[in-house]
Amino acid sequence: MEAGICLRCGKPYEPEDTVCYSCGAPIGETKTPTQPIRSMRAPTVAASQPETVPPLPAESKSRPLRASVAVARQGTTRNGKKHIWLALGITILVLVVAGGGFYVVRGLTAPPPVTSQTTYQDPQHRFTFRQPTLWTAVTTATGVHLSDSDGSSTVALAVQESNTPETATSYADAQAAQLGLTPAPLQQISGLLWEQRTGRVADSADGAVHQVVLFVTVHDALPYSITLTCPIASYMQINAIVYQPLLASFRFEN
Repeated sequence: MEAGICLRCGKPYEPEDTVCYSCGAPIGETKTPTQPIRSMRAPTVAASQPETVPPLPAESKSRPLRASVAVARQGTTRNGKKHIWLALGITILVLVVAGGGFYVVRGLTAPPPVTSQTTYQDPQHRFTFRQPTLWTAVTTATGVHLSDSDGSSTVALAVQESNTPETATSYADAQAAQLGLTPAPLQQISGLLWEQRTGRVADSADGAVHQVVLFVTVHDALPYSITLTCPIASYMQINAIVYQPLLASFRFEN
């Protein structure tokens, strides 16, 4: 066999070669092109599969879910608002009831308010003091008489016009003997020391027992007396809100 060129790859080969050492094609097949031809495979029939419905896009799937979530959230929001308004209403109701109860209890337990006062001036300009506005003041021949709304508590302030000089002690003893009072510590009023006499006296009209306190002093040679009369049951209260403020405000004008 002669040397030649491989018709498949175009490489030269030797006379003794039986195959092309470049592409491996047989040397004898030199008369026709020996380029490799791709083998045709018979098509295989794929196993029949059930027809499936193409999946919905992710957005299409999420729309019903989003709608459901939105509806659920809307319902939850409405229920939450209802619960908030209900809780707010209950809280307001509790506060109103508690506030009303507080004022009721306060009204039942609080002490009577201190009555407002006005200034009383003696027509003869001998003295002044602050009197409760709810008390009635009646000017008398010797001074003034004050009383509360039902007349059970009173204040009598008198100035005795006497030609016979008296000491505060002698005048106080004489008045105390008539009322059945006993001595008590001296009291300072308007810069002077006043004799004090106290005791419990039964009212001749209704038999009720009253606490009576008498203060006596001498100013410009004239005896001044202040007599406080009050039912025993309310004396402490009236003394605190009426008698003591009145005595503290008493002033001589001459």
